Amino acid sequence: MVSRRGLLAVLAALVVLLAPAAAAGAARDLAVTVDEAKRDQVRLVADVPGASAAAIPPVTVTRDGWLLPSSVTVEEGGAARTVVVVLDTGAAMAGAPLRAAQAGLLAYAERVPADVAIGLVAAADEPTVLVRPTRDRRELRAALSGLRATGDTAVYAGLGAAAALVKGGAESRLLVLAGGRDGGAGDATPMLRELSAAGVGVDVVGVPAVPAGLAELRQQVTTAGGTVRSAGPGALSGVLRDLAGTVPLRVAIVVAVPPELAGTTSTLTVTAGTGAAAATGTVPVRFAASASAASPGPTRSVAAPAFPDLPTLRPELLAVLVFGVLLISTLLVVLSLNGSVRQRRLRQVEQFRPATAGLRAGGSAQPTGPTGGFARTALGVSGRLKGARSGEDAAHGGPSEPNVRASDPAVRTAATVAGAVLLGLLGGVVGVLLGAALGWLGPGLHRRLRKSRRRQAFADQLPDALQLIVGSLRSGFSLAQAIDAVVQDSPPGPLTAELGRAMAEVRLGSNLDDALQRVAGRVENEDLAWAVMAIRIQRDTGGNLAEVLETTVETLRERDRLRRHVRALSAEGRLSAYVLIAMPIVMAIWMLLTRREYLSPLWTTPIGLTMLIGAALLMVIGIFWMARWIKVEV
Repeated sequence: MVSRRGLLAVLAALVVLLAPAAAAGAARDLAVTVDEAKRDQVRLVADVPGASAAAIPPVTVTRDGWLLPSSVTVEEGGAARTVVVVLDTGAAMAGAPLRAAQAGLLAYAERVPADVAIGLVAAADEPTVLVRPTRDRRELRAALSGLRATGDTAVYAGLGAAAALVKGGAESRLLVLAGGRDGGAGDATPMLRELSAAGVGVDVVGVPAVPAGLAELRQQVTTAGGTVRSAGPGALSGVLRDLAGTVPLRVAIVVAVPPELAGTTSTLTVTAGTGAAAATGTVPVRFAASASAASPGPTRSVAAPAFPDLPTLRPELLAVLVFGVLLISTLLVVLSLNGSVRQRRLRQVEQFRPATAGLRAGGSAQPTGPTGGFARTALGVSGRLKGARSGEDAAHGGPSEPNVRASDPAVRTAATVAGAVLLGLLGGVVGVLLGAALGWLGPGLHRRLRKSRRRQAFADQLPDALQLIVGSLRSGFSLAQAIDAVVQDSPPGPLTAELGRAMAEVRLGSNLDDALQRVAGRVENEDLAWAVMAIRIQRDTGGNLAEVLETTVETLRERDRLRRHVRALSAEGRLSAYVLIAMPIVMAIWMLLTRREYLSPLWTTPIGLTMLIGAALLMVIGIFWMARWIKVEV
């Protein structure tokens, strides 16, 4: 049966996996084309919807999750985009409707991007081309100022004249402003279908409403995906400004190409804007080859590959090998020294164990504590109730564990998936591997941190607890009664939990000294081990146990004061070590995310690889050296 924690981990992983997909699905499409691909840069052209030249949204270009350096400018040249306005200048538009149309078209011309050419056709009686498509807004303004509303409406005839102006244009659109019933004759359906087949969109705005005589035009425009709107004279400028906002802003994006991409084909992802308003588009790009790779014939053999040059780097490789040998040797020596010191101290403590404890009739030494099956089972149950991992650990003094099992497979799997997804969105394949590694190691590190804090809390409470035991002994209590009083009267914490567990073992038949020794082993506290050794010495030699423990308490407090004093004196050195260790790592990650092409020679050239390996070994040696230098044992 799947546990609740496992279900929560699976749900969290699904949320993390589906959130990017939902965000990607909500993003708008961005039209992107390749204008030019050079050896060191690529020029892209993108149509950003809902943008203006005065407020260009932030544009980013990525490849496999890696951000590429780019610059964005408004595209003013290139293929022409055309909008031809068919304006009804019949008698039905006389007065306020015509004035509103003039003001609205001026607002439309201001809002539409500057690279869009605008033409004007007057549709009354005989249609007249007032302005051929041009990017000069002054010509349009002059033509609008001289309009007069006379004659009959001829929208269909005006559409025919406008279609002749945009014929053969790559990106064209017609804007019709009509206020009267079309008085012309003939079937306009073939012309409208021809415009639709040529990809010419049509937008119709009725002033104040689309006349009933233009029902055929309304139907064709709606079928072709155009828009049909109505607006009174007061709202016409706002409607036309909104229509101008639907014309995307064309921008030019110059992307710097890293050297390792030369001669390859890849897909670039362009994102304009942020959040829910972001528009995203992808475009395949064939990057131009470098000069050495593009040269044909015998010239190609001149550029020798990287590997044949490796024999010339033998001194550097030998230096790297020497550094590695020295590092491994130093680690082995230090670890062996630390192990011998620890074992020597443990042997010193074990020397004061009673010689007759745990000896059977045959004289062979056996582990101290209860030997019966019932007592061992009872100790196992007691250990589980106290939060130990198993009854066997409780009987043999196994390591003390925090209550939170951060190393459970479900938690570790969920953390691995979440880390891989989150960092994978930022760093591609490298981010996936790094995130999976951090997710796998994170719960274990969290568990170790909890254990370390628990041991430290135990060590901080130990002197006060021993002082309470001293007071109880002077009041006439036995040692077991004094420890039980500390468990009952002290606030909850690691010390009361461990001492309570020891007293439970004593009630089940264990020796008090051995129970306290197991507590010292579980929490890895040397101070308690020294106190237990003092208790054993007092029992073997006699004397006042209260005075012995009081001396032990004074010693512990003096050692703690000295330890804190040394830590304060070494604070500056530790901070300097942390800064020196973190600075190159942080700077390398920052440069890898922002200027990857600057660091790419480190793994694309032989000398760069040598420098990278040497720098990594030197960093490891430096970290080890500074860690040993600032570590002062008291």
